[in-house]
Amino acid sequence: MCEAVVFVVKDGEKQQVMDNVVTVHPEGDKLLLTDLFGEQKLITATIEIVDLTGHEIILRK
Repeated sequence: MCEAVVFVVKDGEKQQVMDNVVTVHPEGDKLLLTDLFGEQKLITATIEIVDLTGHEIILRK
């Protein structure tokens, strides 16, 4: 599978936000994350790194 784990870096701390993310859509200054089961989170952040082989997406607040 090609799901990813999304992390946010804020104040130097890396915190996990969501597992099994399959899509990331820009929504103005926010990002809409959707997981494999259709659950969604809207987060204010910017993309820092997308690591497809490591299945990680790192965002920055």
